[in-house]
Parts: sequence; C-alpha cells; structure tokens
Amino acid sequence: MSRTGISEIGPDGYGLHMSIPFDLWGQRGWANTEVAGETHYAKEIRGLLGKDFKASGSEISVTAQLMPEPQNKHDRNAVGVWSGGRQLGYLPREEAARYSPVLTALTAQGWLPQVGARVWGSEWSDYDERQASFRGSVQLDLAEPHMLVPANMPPAGDYRLLPTGNAIQVTGEEKHLDTLAPLLRPEGECWAYTTVHEVVEQPTRTSRSIVEVRIDGGRVGQLTPKMSSELLPAIRHLAEQCIHTAARAVVKGNRIKTEVVLYAARAHELPESWLRTAVPATPATASSAPASGEPSPGLDVASAASRTHGAIPPPPTGIRFAVPPDWPQPPPGWMPPTGWRPDPSWPAAPEQWQWWVPTWD
Repeated sequence: MSRTGISEIGPDGYGLHMSIPFDLWGQRGWANTEVAGETHYAKEIRGLLGKDFKASGSEISVTAQLMPEPQNKHDRNAVGVWSGGRQLGYLPREEAARYSPVLTALTAQGWLPQVGARVWGSEWSDYDERQASFRGSVQLDLAEPHMLVPANMPPAGDYRLLPTGNAIQVTGEEKHLDTLAPLLRPEGECWAYTTVHEVVEQPTRTSRSIVEVRIDGGRVGQLTPKMSSELLPAIRHLAEQCIHTAARAVVKGNRIKTEVVLYAARAHELPESWLRTAVPATPATASSAPASGEPSPGLDVASAASRTHGAIPPPPTGIRFAVPPDWPQPPPGWMPPTGWRPDPSWPAAPEQWQWWVPTWD
C-alpha cells in the first residue's frame, strides 16, 4: 500500500479500525527476515526510535504490520512494512512474491497481519561535522508462508487460546491417522488449532486425569501424565467459566507417520494478565483467517468489541448496512467483512438496533 493508501484507511474511522489485527503464527521470538528499502524511510525509522535514541546505536522491539500493495506500479506483489503509522520499508521483492498471496487473502477478509520486529538505528557525523547521517535497519519475526495461519477453523463455541510456549509432544497419534489426514500438507507441516480436555483413565486400581488432544472435535492423541499435570490447572480454570481450552499445534508427517506437537505455555508460566482476562475468544469462519487468540492484541480488540456491541448479524440479500449513531461513516457501499467487529472505543449501538435495512430506504 502506498503512503496515500495508508492515510486513506485511518481518518474515516473504518480503515485500520475495521481491520482486525491478526498476529501471524509461527513467530519464534527473534527477528531474522530483513526488510528492504530502509534507506528511503530513514526519517520514519528515526522517528520510531523516539527521544531515547542514542547516536551510537539504539534498538527497539515493535509490532509491524504487513500491508500488500496490489496496485503498486513497480511490483503487484509488493508488501509494505509499517509500524506506529510509519512505513519502514518493504519485503524484498523475491520474498514478497512468496508472502503476498497469503497476506492478501488475510487483508481481503478484514484482517491486519502483524509480526514482531526489531528496529535498529545509529547516527554519525561527516568529516566536516556539518551534517549527521542516519542508518537504520528493520528485521521481522516471520515464519514461512505456509506457517503463517492455521490450516483449520477455530474451535466451535467459547474457547481461550493458551499463550505460545515450548514444545509438548503428543502421544498416540498413530491410532488417529484418519483424523489427521485432512491436515497433511505438501510442505510436510502446518499449524492447527487443537483443544485440550481433561479425561479420567483407570489403568489400575486408581484413576488418574490426563489431557486428551482433539482437532476439529476428533481425538488425535493424549499427553503423558507428567505433561498433563502441566496443563490441567489451566484447563480446569477455564472449565469453571464454561470455556474450552485451545492450543496451537504443529502437525507434520505423512499418511503413514504423523506427529502432533503442542506449543503452549504451562500453567505456572501463564501471566496474571491472562488469568484475569479469561474471556472467550471470538471464532472466525473458514473463509476468513482464524482469530489468533492470546497473546494477540487482535483478539483483545475483537473480544472487547463483542462484549460491548455483540456480533453483527450476517446480511440477507437486497439490503445495506445501517451505521449506528455516532459511529464513523464508512465509504459508500461498504459492507462489514467476515469476522469484522466494531472498534471498542465507539459508542455502543442502541438497544435492538436494526443492523440491516432494505437498499431502497
């Protein structure tokens, strides 16, 4: 998106507000994908570093948005990198060609793809010291294109996604190859939503609780008793609120050997903020990107809007979207994309508000 494009999606209240931030999956906690064109955006990078910038070198971690630019006259696959309302550069041309399809599909459904980023800059003076020169660089925490979004839909009903944590091996997958088969990919791996459930086994005279792992409602394995004990307190905590516990997982292999690995924080690793805000996630449809869940700011925004306004009903034919009083006016003909939620800062819609009216009104 050009500089003009990014300014067009903010002032009317329906650009960035109507795009739900989506934390791309597969982030590992370190940034190693270089951004191109930083020299053309030195002023913006320097501004992002703020007043604490040190000429000898400063580094900050930020959240960066990836904005496809299909109308870019130089490269229709161009992907701009933004943060704090500033453009910082672009994905390199070869990388943009690989990433543009999945990022474009996300933005077309009203999502705003974002990742963690490392921003660095330094400044030095010319020999005559009449003018200082700035050098900046930006790196992204970006997984391979096929690992940016989960391969399946979010769980049905109210659920909460555990924060990402270290790998937890699932056992017994060999008994459930038919359930796992739809998730097998040519790349050999994919991310998937799982749900984790407490079940009681009675192998001997005494019973014990273990964690059963399911994908799309079907059992795909379980955790060992020791690893089960690491997740059971969180599962029980959410169960008391009638909320399912979900976790990210990598499914990899082929039709004769498949394994599932959870990436979920253990109970003792859960931050207090997560425990205080144990509210249901907002499921998305298969045609849109699934909501990313904790610790995604996007889920916080969507959940807050859901609690304030409620879900927007789907439109019938021959209608238009009716904007409640005191909401920003959208562009002519605008319709809420799948999964869209009002910005939580907007006033609540009047009780029993008629969201859809005939086009001839």
